[in-house]
Amino acid sequence: MIRRPTLALALVAAALTGLLAAPRPAGSQAVDVFLNVMAGGAKKLNIVIPEFTLVTGRDAQGLTKRIPAVAGADLTFSALFSVVSGAPPLPADDPQALKQVLAESAASGAHATLHGLLTLKRDRAEAEMRLYDLTNPEQRLIATKRFDLPAADGRRLAHKIADEVVYQFTGEPGIADTKIAYVSSSAQAKELFAMDYDGAGRARLTGNDSINLSPVWSPDARSLAFTSYIRGYPFLYRLFAFERRPIQLLTGFLGINTSPAWSPDGRQVALTLSKDGNPEIYVLDVATGAVRRLTRHPAIDTEPTWSPTGREIAFISDRTGRAQIFVMDAEGANVRQLTTSGFNTQPRWSPKGDAIAYTSRQGGHDIWAINPDGSNPRRLTAGPGSNESASWAPNGRHVAFQSNRLGSWQLFTMLADGSEQQPLTRGGGEFTSPAWSPRLP
Repeated sequence: MIRRPTLALALVAAALTGLLAAPRPAGSQAVDVFLNVMAGGAKKLNIVIPEFTLVTGRDAQGLTKRIPAVAGADLTFSALFSVVSGAPPLPADDPQALKQVLAESAASGAHATLHGLLTLKRDRAEAEMRLYDLTNPEQRLIATKRFDLPAADGRRLAHKIADEVVYQFTGEPGIADTKIAYVSSSAQAKELFAMDYDGAGRARLTGNDSINLSPVWSPDARSLAFTSYIRGYPFLYRLFAFERRPIQLLTGFLGINTSPAWSPDGRQVALTLSKDGNPEIYVLDVATGAVRRLTRHPAIDTEPTWSPTGREIAFISDRTGRAQIFVMDAEGANVRQLTTSGFNTQPRWSPKGDAIAYTSRQGGHDIWAINPDGSNPRRLTAGPGSNESASWAPNGRHVAFQSNRLGSWQLFTMLADGSEQQPLTRGGGEFTSPAWSPRLP
């Protein structure tokens, strides 16, 4: 059990479109600042994050330095911010001195400052974040919020602060407080692990010395569905990542029980079953255990993925001779073909609903994306090596995937246009099948 703990707007026009479409938080001063900065020609908001100011307590864990460092890395990863960090703590109770420091930051080109105040009591850490607008001559305080977590959860505290900063400036929460589940392979077994979105805090989820495959998070981020050979056959199970609960058997039909995909409301799981002799798409009612068949075709139908509305399901079928992506209504009607070239597998519908990522073999294996109406197929990776198994971040701006470009299977992330590809893991084993969680509760 583990403890609980984007596409960046590369062009100004794209940034403004995305932000204007997003809901604004109550009190939208920070959003206005961000829009003004973008409209002024900047591609990123320059934010200063000094060391946090210790208000009360003894900082034995170095949280005044560690929290802003992690939060700064989170904001840099978002590709929305350019972060300046490492400055001395800001004064907590000297308005004139604070105003002077903020004015100096503004003069150096900063658009905003995050001032953190840290109170440590026993095993608790209370952090107050204050956001200042440096584009205004008065250096206005535009947002403030408090967070209270165990001091041992300093990294998660930083993630939550970073996500709030993203929310204040864009109207959409960040993705720092998320997990990525994955398969770790050895000569003896394939076990499930999870880690923070940035690769830190790896923790084992299974230890059954068996083959565990295809993890996928439930919409509430409490559990994962996965296929396992625990009992010698590929049955579908559910584990609770943050609770001491036994693994549950979801389906154990004769044949394969694989490629699970949660419905957006968390009440159903679409999956592939071969219980009737041929791999077909079914839907499982999680509460009752009842299954309902959606496809009926002599070809292989597999790997379902729900649209964010829950009204459609994309899947893979070789009914035209080679594996292609098809889309059908959630009831199995109105089947239409999306792709026509290559050998295509592993479709994953974006949380925004505007794209489906997939793996295409056209020479080598690479990640592609296509619009749900079949238009604009585009290649997101182009080697080296094979790049497979895309998984969307909950904001639809980042994608995790697996690649063997470093000599073994490792996990990577990129922006949704394929830019800024960077490794999450390096060596130490083979890591595959990333599954990006929703934002944690």
